[in-house]
Amino acid sequence: MFIRHLKKQSRFKRFLLKILNIYAFEKETFKLINPLSKNISSNYYKLNDKTFILSSGYLNLKRKIKKIDIYFRYAPNNQLWNSSKRWKRIIQNINKEDLILTTLNSLKNSILFFLENNKIDITINLISDASNPKFDLLVKKLLNNRNFNINFFETKKSGNRGSFLECCDQAKNAEDIIFFIEDDYLFEKKCIDEMVFAYSRISTMLDNDIFLCPSDYPFYYDANYHTSLFIGKNYRWRTVFETLLTFMFSKKILDKYENNIRLIGEQENHPFEKPLHSVYLEQPCLSPVGTLSHHISKSVPSVNEDWLKTWNVNFIKSEN
Repeated sequence: MFIRHLKKQSRFKRFLLKILNIYAFEKETFKLINPLSKNISSNYYKLNDKTFILSSGYLNLKRKIKKIDIYFRYAPNNQLWNSSKRWKRIIQNINKEDLILTTLNSLKNSILFFLENNKIDITINLISDASNPKFDLLVKKLLNNRNFNINFFETKKSGNRGSFLECCDQAKNAEDIIFFIEDDYLFEKKCIDEMVFAYSRISTMLDNDIFLCPSDYPFYYDANYHTSLFIGKNYRWRTVFETLLTFMFSKKILDKYENNIRLIGEQENHPFEKPLHSVYLEQPCLSPVGTLSHHISKSVPSVNEDWLKTWNVNFIKSEN
């Protein structure tokens, strides 16, 4: 370990900082010197205001989060690749409706966890793809909560491309942060909290709006992946250049790259998300090191994570 040579601090300077309500910290105890902050001797985060990381100091958050619009598209009647009547992915014989209700429940719990200590307007926009009225009612009942808003839309064109384009159409009405979500992603309770703080902090550092992917996909570890690391709230985030179709971005990015993003639903692509990956070459995209969501897919949902515990906590069985 390298020896730290700390500069001698002036008592008068520390007193002056305290009087002027300018942020500093005691070199011996790392306690914050600020009448408005708790002396918790640890990292400090305040939404749309500032962060204080003991190792790197204060950062005033210039990138404010005004509103979050979530677009959750779901298709309870769609068959999966290599499956017949039942899902044959990581969870054996799971009913598609059970999966949707469970993933939505995990999303709801993550939002409520974030709103316990933060106040911001959040809307869940439900995009129904060839669903049925009975199941739609179950979805709305599950999400009914006074802490966030719910909107409901039906796709004009069914199928994966059609529901994605419906998300793009509805997202034109978003005000700030947009979160596109597919119906087979299971969320950790701390997911929304970490993503919102990370978005604000990293965007401020880069002086640029960004994409965030909530999943630490196994395919990020399949090659010599060149990346950079950034500090979020409780996670480290790394730059990536490929994702699937669950990601967070901004209305500003949508306005700038709408034509590119819509190509995902307007043409055949190999891979399906290829037009989005071209945008990542110009607009930074980051994913967490240690996943915040689990893709309940054919393979392992995430890297070295106890996804099954999260599944059991959030599991809801449909009435069918």
